[in-house]
Amino acid sequence: MAKAWNSLTLSLLVVAACRTAAPARITRLPDPTRPPLAGTPLTPDQWEAARATVALAEGGDFGGAVTKAGSLPGGHPVSILVDLEIRFLRGEAVASRTLELTKANPGYGSAWALRALAARDEGDLRGALVAARTVAGLQPDAGWNRLAADLEFSLAGKLLGEGRELLKNGDPQGALARARELSQVAPDNADARFLSVRAFLALGDTRRAAELVPALLDSGEGLELKGRVAEALGQWDLALEFFGRLPADYPHRCELVGEARRAWRLGDAPPYLTKALSESPLRRKGLAAIIAWEVPSLAKMASAVVPVFDDVVQLPEGRDVVTVARAGVILGDAIERRFGPGRIVSPREFAATLERLAKVLGEPAPVWCPSGERDCRQLPEVVEGSSAAELVLQVAGAGGDPCTQR
Repeated sequence: MAKAWNSLTLSLLVVAACRTAAPARITRLPDPTRPPLAGTPLTPDQWEAARATVALAEGGDFGGAVTKAGSLPGGHPVSILVDLEIRFLRGEAVASRTLELTKANPGYGSAWALRALAARDEGDLRGALVAARTVAGLQPDAGWNRLAADLEFSLAGKLLGEGRELLKNGDPQGALARARELSQVAPDNADARFLSVRAFLALGDTRRAAELVPALLDSGEGLELKGRVAEALGQWDLALEFFGRLPADYPHRCELVGEARRAWRLGDAPPYLTKALSESPLRRKGLAAIIAWEVPSLAKMASAVVPVFDDVVQLPEGRDVVTVARAGVILGDAIERRFGPGRIVSPREFAATLERLAKVLGEPAPVWCPSGERDCRQLPEVVEGSSAAELVLQVAGAGGDPCTQR
């Protein structure tokens, strides 16, 4: 009798233990029974079966999980989510079906959570971020804010990379679209404003670019863009100020400073110099004007005695011709007392002129390609004003550094 009583007691204890056992633990996926829920209320057994099914699937027992899921009510939102979680763990693409579930049950937090995970894994960062932000609002204490932040960072990086690539490939409208979306994803993202300004400048919309300038940071890129907007507006003194504030190691700082300084000076240049810079092919009087303008220190070195060239006396470039001739950079005919101002500058004469300029300034002589040496300079087939000015600056500017003022 005592033995039978002990057996009955043991059975009752086992049953009681089963009824009070801790709920199944879910560690990797959203808990399908976590509030807020959708659909009709589940019974305690169904509630526990849903959790146990997902726990079995997380443990790799998909057969047991499918069997256990059979006890859930068909068509119920929780049952649908449990089935999708099993499929998700098996590696199936379920993002589209999670979207259907969330559309039908917009208040079901855990459905949004699985939607975020599935969309992320399938590369839909936009959909994943929307879902993560939604579930973070529905289940604020479940830690989904971290996923939302990670997705925001990833999507922002993707949009920025796409925008820069589009701009690089000549599609500023596409770049601007990415910048606008980036601003929506991350309103405080400075890169979105930088990309927008670059896109507006590429589109020639200086007004819209200028409207964004006050919001730009005084970082390296921010100062560069402020300077470029000032350039586009023709405010060269302001552009030079912004470029001058760039860090010394900022990429292309010297080029930016040099171009702005040159453009600022050209604003006060005489008309004949502007004409020379656009001339093709370039003539000797234009080359004299360009060298005298780009290398103002040359006037202090012009000490040689030269005759008065009869053919330049009435020319506006006359003073520049005298300067380069007295410096020994461009030679004239001392016997005939002629300079030949209208004669076209040949590539050979141009090369010889730059070599003499380098010697006068104490700079390394230019090395012309092809020469078998590194860092050679390409001699143009036709000497044009704009390219001639660039080569003059390279030869005369302390190794080509336009940051060096002469």
